[in-house]
Amino acid sequence: MKKYAFLLPLLIFPALINASSNKSTAIYSDKHGLKMIVTEESDSFARQITANTPGKGRKQALENYINSLLKAHAVYSQHESHEKPTLVYQIQANQEGTIVATRSEQGRYGVQIGNRSLPVYGIHYDLESDCSWQEQLCWVFYPSSHQQKERWLEIAYAPRVIGELTEGVSLLIRNLQK
Repeated sequence: MKKYAFLLPLLIFPALINASSNKSTAIYSDKHGLKMIVTEESDSFARQITANTPGKGRKQALENYINSLLKAHAVYSQHESHEKPTLVYQIQANQEGTIVATRSEQGRYGVQIGNRSLPVYGIHYDLESDCSWQEQLCWVFYPSSHQQKERWLEIAYAPRVIGELTEGVSLLIRNLQK
C-alpha cells in the first residue's frame, strides 16, 4: 500500500487542474426572460452588462448602471445634516456621440445646475480616477489631451466604487465610438 501512495498525488493533480481551469458559470433570468450569464472571469458588473446585453440595449443599460452608482454615492455635506445630497451627477449619452454630465449642487441659495459635454470621438476610452481620504471624495478625470488632470465626475469616498464607475464610463465611451 505504501509503495502506491506516491501515485495518489499524480492521479489527483490532473483532476485538480481541470477543476480549476473550468470557469464557474451561473445563469440568472428574470420574469421577462432576460438572462444574465455570470462568470468568474468578469471583474466588474459593468463588464457583465456589456457581455450580456444585446447591442441596442447596451448603451441604455450602461447609462442606467452608471447613474445608479452616481446617485447611490452622491456627496453629502460634512458640516450640515441634510437629507438630500449636496452634490449629484447624472450622465446621458446621446446619438451624436456625446456624453453630457449634469452636476447638481445644493448651495446656500438653491440648486446650481451645470452641464459638461464630452464628445467621445477621437478620445481614448481608458479613463483615470483617484480618491482623497482627506477630502472624503473620489473622482473620474475628464479625458483630454492636456497633461493637467481635471475632475469630471465626483462621488463620496468609495475607492472600490470609483473603479467600477470608471470602468462603466469607459465601456460607455467605447460603445458610443462603435
